[in-house]
Amino acid sequence: MKKIKFLIFLFALTSCNQYLGTVDDDYIPKKEVTEIFSTLKKEANISEFEFGNIMFPKFVNLSLNTNELEINKIINIDKNSVINFINNKIFVTKNNSIYIIDLNTQNNLEYNLNLINDEKIHYIFEYNNKIYLLTNNSHMFVIENQNVLEVANFEIFTNVYPILSDKKLIIFSVFGDIFEINLEDNSILYKDSISVNNGISKKSSIYEDKDNFYYLFNSGTLLTFDKSNYEYLNNYILEDLNIMSSLGVFEELVDAPFSYNNFLYFLDSSGKISVYDPISSEIYWEIDLNSPILNYLFTSDGYLIILTLDKIILLSDNGKILNSYFHNKEIPILIFNINKNIFLISDNGISVINIENKSEEKFYKNKFSNNLEVYFTEKNIFLKDDKSLFKLSE
Repeated sequence: MKKIKFLIFLFALTSCNQYLGTVDDDYIPKKEVTEIFSTLKKEANISEFEFGNIMFPKFVNLSLNTNELEINKIINIDKNSVINFINNKIFVTKNNSIYIIDLNTQNNLEYNLNLINDEKIHYIFEYNNKIYLLTNNSHMFVIENQNVLEVANFEIFTNVYPILSDKKLIIFSVFGDIFEINLEDNSILYKDSISVNNGISKKSSIYEDKDNFYYLFNSGTLLTFDKSNYEYLNNYILEDLNIMSSLGVFEELVDAPFSYNNFLYFLDSSGKISVYDPISSEIYWEIDLNSPILNYLFTSDGYLIILTLDKIILLSDNGKILNSYFHNKEIPILIFNINKNIFLISDNGISVINIENKSEEKFYKNKFSNNLEVYFTEKNIFLKDDKSLFKLSE
């Protein structure tokens, strides 16, 4: 009996063009497809575009002649060396010494530091026209009249870069405690504590929108501070993003989120990118590149340039992949931009990439070690690895 009913049902279905239900008299069928997978974006292969200036991770507007560049070693350093560029001088530490290199005169000065046991210089900064040094045990010194003088010893162990704001220095203990050092009288005040998520310790950028500053304690712990008074805000922005995102969990951020057109850009090391409004909890666009993100650049015209293990990818401000280039480097490290060219640093040198015509125009051979960082001054580019400080110049 069941078989007979099933055959009758099939006969009825075929006789009514496989549609069961009523049809309005004015109904006209349309061939339309609704886009369901909005995160799946095809490459546009646009060959001509203007980058604009690099805004993030750091504003860059260099105008070097890229036809002939030289890589010159300035000084040998070690993996714990800290560097800063202040008033056209290079301040760099090595072991228990700090070296000051004048970029105008090339004169070098060396100061010995009275550090305790395994203490290391952690941060170099300028305040009130003086150079200050902070160790990983919150031991503070000042360089004054060609002497290095002790200012204070707060004995708070830290491995996270502090935040300098006006007359205050915000430091973080390894346990997540927040302290505020008043640089006027060298006093210290406990401010708050944070809930620390698992993550990799890294040198984070400090980005801002109209209301807040954003900073990474580690790759899995995002901190937000009120822009007006630097008070810590426990606002769960990253947790909210992870609830709203269709890509999965953002748990290892490449850097602190930066702001563009009132949206925050979140980049996860796994390859996920989300452009998110923390006020409305709206996601403008998001994409999973399905390849680890090693480094990034963001331009004033809204272009996002991503370095992965095998590609350099250019995305528009609405998340469309405009172009990509297979770089074929075994160990790509980071990218930076001069004019229209992308400079790709790998373990064995620097490649000049023209992403418009997808070609490598030049290669400068130089062996780099681990933990490479790039620094920009008004006229020069400097590269620092675990062994040396280099200058890239015409």
